[in-house]
Amino acid sequence: MGKKGALLLCLLVLMVAMDGAIASHKWRPFNRSCFPPGFIFGAGSAAYQIEGAALEDGKGPSVWDILVRKHPERIVDRSTGDVAVDFYHRYKEDIMLMKKIGLDSFRFSISWTRILPTGKLSGGINRLGVQFYNNLIDDLLANGLKPFVTLLHFDHPQALEDEYGGFSSPKIVFMDPVIYGEYPKSMQSLVGNRLPKFTEAESKLLKGSIDFLGANYYTTNYAENGPSNTPFLPTDAGVNLTTEKNGVPIGTPTDVSWLFNYPKGLRDLLLYLKKKYNSPTIYITENAKNASLTVKEALKDSTRIRYLDGHLKCLLKAIQEGVNMKGHYMWAFLDDFEWTSGYTLRFGFTYTDYKNNLRRYLKYSAYWFKKFLLN
Repeated sequence: MGKKGALLLCLLVLMVAMDGAIASHKWRPFNRSCFPPGFIFGAGSAAYQIEGAALEDGKGPSVWDILVRKHPERIVDRSTGDVAVDFYHRYKEDIMLMKKIGLDSFRFSISWTRILPTGKLSGGINRLGVQFYNNLIDDLLANGLKPFVTLLHFDHPQALEDEYGGFSSPKIVFMDPVIYGEYPKSMQSLVGNRLPKFTEAESKLLKGSIDFLGANYYTTNYAENGPSNTPFLPTDAGVNLTTEKNGVPIGTPTDVSWLFNYPKGLRDLLLYLKKKYNSPTIYITENAKNASLTVKEALKDSTRIRYLDGHLKCLLKAIQEGVNMKGHYMWAFLDDFEWTSGYTLRFGFTYTDYKNNLRRYLKYSAYWFKKFLLN
């Protein structure tokens, strides 16, 4: 080969090498190292959905204990959470699985009536209930998991439902009051003079009173202005919701009719919360996709992996755009009692075999997440 040919070959090799170096420099595997130091990755649960032991150790009745008995027809499979996945007796086993995955934290809720059977201090404290949560928290900490505690997750005491009307009580507040000290403008317009007024002292007490904002995200709908003259929950907000536009679904359909895989919606939500509520500290407290499949198919849950991967990437984009995110909790750690869907939906990292002594199996998504967390 002549000098010209050799020189051209050297230049070509050098250019390819440089191009490869640039590509290598730009490419970075997607794992937890992409997120800010100290960012928390966990999985969630709720007391009534996992604990069971509904009638044990002095626990009082919650609204769900009563509902599933009085109206079994409202639950798809007519099941109850009396046993659920028996977390009350098997939490030590489940903590070992959390540790195996490498979770930083476990989000759980406290059953109000397990601690205060009548809903109030005046009705007495159930010491066995307090001891259960003390033991759970101690075991989590001993295994390197941060407890992330939800004070209430749908299961308020039946006694308080009877006394106050539950969530229809004016003692329940929305997001705006704890940020701005007043109800949302849209709510003021819709409800008018029926809306209770905050005193100046109440407004001052409420304003800026939260430490962080917990947001749940599953999917996104299209919304448009709609009439609110019919007394029906979806129209009461004055909007019409749909999952299609010009016949095209908003995202990839899933096994659940209302849930479409649309990761961009999570980023949009976070940017909205940043703007609307003055850049609060935010945790994603639920984010999930169901898989109602056979045992073999449910364990090999590749669609959940795609859902999780897409949403974590959009979450990272939101952080890069200035959202003050501190953690993400996948829903859920275990397949469990999914409210009116009973045991027909499976949102967990862990497969629960309801026909075989509630045996637990980690799904593929759990192993994918373990690899993600280990970089």
